[in-house]
Amino acid sequence: MPLPASITNRLGYDIEFNANAKYEGYSIDFPAIAEHMYQLHIAAKANGVGIALVIFDTRFLPKLFATPRGKYLQANLPFMKGRPWVRHDEHYHIDFAVPCKPIGA
Repeated sequence: MPLPASITNRLGYDIEFNANAKYEGYSIDFPAIAEHMYQLHIAAKANGVGIALVIFDTRFLPKLFATPRGKYLQANLPFMKGRPWVRHDEHYHIDFAVPCKPIGA
């Protein structure tokens, strides 16, 4: 479900989910996010790369880890330990570990 994003809410960056992962009529679907992260990890491995870092709102990690894929994610993905410089309650980042080839190779 797309979030309401416009110039007036800085393209969604001003949306703030509360401690119960709710914003107006929206709620975060942690099982769907967990499945997405799991599938990205499986696809990365199948293509010979890894995941270098996952940036996800730390206050919601317990809810993510409580999903059916939670134990796998906790054991296999490198979640950022500190707090990111910008809130990540309405989005997350996955940085892939893709080796670079030398120029001209």
